[in-house]
Amino acid sequence: MSVSGAPAPYRQHPNRPWWLLLGVVAGSLAVVALLLAGITILSAPPESTPAALQLPARTDLDQRWGTYLLEREWGTPREAVGDNGWALTWRGAIATDYKFGEDGIAGFSDQNEEFRLGWAFWDGAADHVTERFDGLGNPAGPAGEQITDDRVFHENDPEHAYDRLTYRYPRTEKWFSIDLVAARYDSASMTFVATVTNTTSDTRSLDVVFKSWMAPTGTVDPMTNGLLMRGTDSVVAVIGQPPSEWQISPDKGALDANLRTGELAGDQGGTIGALDYRLEIPAGAQSVIRIGAAEAAIDETGAISSDAAVLQAQNTANMRLSQSDAIVAARADESKATFGGEVSEHEPLYRQALMSLLWNDAYYLWDGTSGVHPDYSGLVDAHEVLIMPDKWESPWLASWESAFHAVTASLIDPQLAEDQLRFVLSDSWEQPDGHIPCAEWIMPDECPPIFAWAAWHVYEQSHDVQFLEDIYPGLQNNYDFWWAHNMVGDSLFTGGSLGMDNLPRGGRGAAQSDATAWMALFARDMARIASEVHDPQTSERYWVDRGKIQEAINSQLWDDTSGFYYDQTPSGSFIYQKSYTGLIPLIAGIVPPERVPRILSALRDENQFLSVGGIRSMSADASLYIPGTAGHGVNSNWRGPVWVPINHMLIEALRDDDPRLAEDIRNRVVDNVEADWQATSRLHEFFDGDTGKGLGADEQAGWTALVANLIRDGWPATGP
Repeated sequence: MSVSGAPAPYRQHPNRPWWLLLGVVAGSLAVVALLLAGITILSAPPESTPAALQLPARTDLDQRWGTYLLEREWGTPREAVGDNGWALTWRGAIATDYKFGEDGIAGFSDQNEEFRLGWAFWDGAADHVTERFDGLGNPAGPAGEQITDDRVFHENDPEHAYDRLTYRYPRTEKWFSIDLVAARYDSASMTFVATVTNTTSDTRSLDVVFKSWMAPTGTVDPMTNGLLMRGTDSVVAVIGQPPSEWQISPDKGALDANLRTGELAGDQGGTIGALDYRLEIPAGAQSVIRIGAAEAAIDETGAISSDAAVLQAQNTANMRLSQSDAIVAARADESKATFGGEVSEHEPLYRQALMSLLWNDAYYLWDGTSGVHPDYSGLVDAHEVLIMPDKWESPWLASWESAFHAVTASLIDPQLAEDQLRFVLSDSWEQPDGHIPCAEWIMPDECPPIFAWAAWHVYEQSHDVQFLEDIYPGLQNNYDFWWAHNMVGDSLFTGGSLGMDNLPRGGRGAAQSDATAWMALFARDMARIASEVHDPQTSERYWVDRGKIQEAINSQLWDDTSGFYYDQTPSGSFIYQKSYTGLIPLIAGIVPPERVPRILSALRDENQFLSVGGIRSMSADASLYIPGTAGHGVNSNWRGPVWVPINHMLIEALRDDDPRLAEDIRNRVVDNVEADWQATSRLHEFFDGDTGKGLGADEQAGWTALVANLIRDGWPATGP
């Protein structure tokens, strides 16, 4: 096939472009020299030095491009086969087209996921090309679904101007340490760099592939030294060093099949392009792959034709390739100040928590269609960038986690925080009757109704009354839904598991301490919001409701013998297991003063709730206490481990009741998360109730990122 923009080539290999053949002799001589130096670098030196390049400030960039690709699209209800959300496995995803979103390694895309960019790897021996991080579906993993590839997130920022992660490949031997960097020059152009280090004592080979693929409405064409992605209103040029092989195909499985069986296929037409770089890396040496990319708009009715846009994108991408090292160096230096100077202690953890939250910012596409919950087909309208709980283990929206995400996001950008709640409380997610689906796997279930609490926290940062006015109707609908559908008895409530998956419950019709207390918290914050949006009459109604709930829970769900609140069984007896469910009344501020000391005594007791890492989810003296994981295939445990979000809310509530205890818990949570992060480079989902060891999802920076709020509140920056 011909290469766009190239003269008629002389070929000895039909699938190799002319510009690769011209470089064979010179390249061979260069490789010899570089091998003698102990390093393999497959690109010319950049034209600019880092000091000579002046970039637009990070804050001047828009957010059109970012690390918006999920790490796992397979194994989700939206990609279910029949009624089985786990039927599409990691291996099945190699050649199976997705119905909705996309996934990739260090994936980069525009906000609409029309253009997708990412990396893939093959060591020449594995039975698959790694195009997405490997892992086990539920319940195959030791703790349910579980990533098995080793990757660690580093820098990120609100504009995704500089993003870096480290991947150890292959997943068992981990011969290579691969640093993957994306750095934006401006709002429309960027560079991507893979720095591959051979950590072994032997020379090893590795195929490093840069993928460029489109939404079904687009196409990919060959371009000198790269690929041209043609979208609806713009084009993107992707240009790199001369690749060893390349291909364009309509077949999702073609890269895996062709690379492993000998050679890539050249231009077959389609939406999936790949540039392959075959490296031979001596022991301890590095190879560096650089890519330049640029987008240009098409305006057939104006001054920018399709041809003009292509030329503009091509020229700019070439320039970004030549400036790659300078762009990366400048953005890396700039990133050192990101979130800096905002706290007086624990700054490295504070910064990483916020950066990791931004790594979970991802494009989420779904219309509710799923065999898991078919009744929701057409009742969801998600096609936007939202913060996910975890890009691999939880690559779907969970509504109460979105509320916690908003609280932490308010430290970064009030608009980012508002966006999370606007979506959950809009008719794109909230149902016409006011029900807010808990999560993609459990759409009919309730999550704790903490959205007004989160909205008030965001408002305290933004002071944006319009935001409150916009979400007020959605909050009212959800509040009224709970009174109409989840009230049992007189002002007592039930709600199922309420996000605490394996806590013992009395059944759907039984009164719950946490459900009831959550509603008291909901009423308080609705009263505040109603007053702020100038609806005093309704505000008074919410205060009255809160009083009714407070009276009901204290008369019916308190056990005076043990000094604690409990859920009931349908017969009205208590479930005598001290857990988070009995601490929510303290969070809601509805515990009578004379009862507070008894609950605080349990919180201070290391034989009950107090642990090295904070407050346990179940008292250590309870018969059902399990400090760590709950058994093979169980992906979360609320019968003992420490969970940061509930600890955050407890610390907030204890400021008035016992400031010293609040400070002690804060110190324990922050110190433990910090120690675990320093040891593992990860922000885990929950923490062992005895040892503090991080467990669960290995990058649950969604709500574990609330550690940043604890640091910001406890150790604010001092001075001007």
